[in-house]
Amino acid sequence: MSSEKDFNTLDNLTCNTEVHLQLLTPTSNIRLRSRLIGVDPGRAVILAHGNDKAWRGASAFITDKQSVIVRVVSSDEQDANILAFRSNIHQVISIVGRWLVIRYPKELQTVSLRQHSRIPINISANLIRIDSDEILSTGYLRDISIKGGAFVSEALASANIDSQYRLKMNFDGKEKSIAITIKNQQELDSSSRLAQYGFTLDADPEHNERLVQQIILLHLNQ
Repeated sequence: MSSEKDFNTLDNLTCNTEVHLQLLTPTSNIRLRSRLIGVDPGRAVILAHGNDKAWRGASAFITDKQSVIVRVVSSDEQDANILAFRSNIHQVISIVGRWLVIRYPKELQTVSLRQHSRIPINISANLIRIDSDEILSTGYLRDISIKGGAFVSEALASANIDSQYRLKMNFDGKEKSIAITIKNQQELDSSSRLAQYGFTLDADPEHNERLVQQIILLHLNQ
């Protein structure tokens, strides 16, 4: 259940905060990026209508009563959160610009980005060497936090504990990699030869927080 604190966080989001908007259509889910214009507590969440190629391609679905999922990162407080809710477009209006008026949600989903909070995810990734693009294994990220996470793949004979590697993922059609240090290896299933590799993130905490936000949003948008 959503708490009063969750709704207070939504009500006090800063204008121009980046918003990830997903249009739910019968054949596909259309993903757009917007920014927050404002929140009318208990009544509406107002978003900017974009004008890039993605928005123009989705124009047929940007209509009253269209079902949407809204996701936004609240990072103004010490414990940042990702807020998500399902609603629908109440109205598309033009005042000083084009805005989408989204009906205020009845329920909120909150994902905490606390330093030690391990968040379950499932994102395809490749484990590669730190100094080259050689792929050592293909698997998936199983969980993530600001401190580190877990990568699952076939057991590797060449994986060295306390050694640096990179995990490469696909972010909206662009490949990105993160530097990690493998800290432990745990066998998951001897019949399938799967193993879990616990790792730490090697970047500074501020960079790690931004990275974890991107990874969780990628997972939620799948």
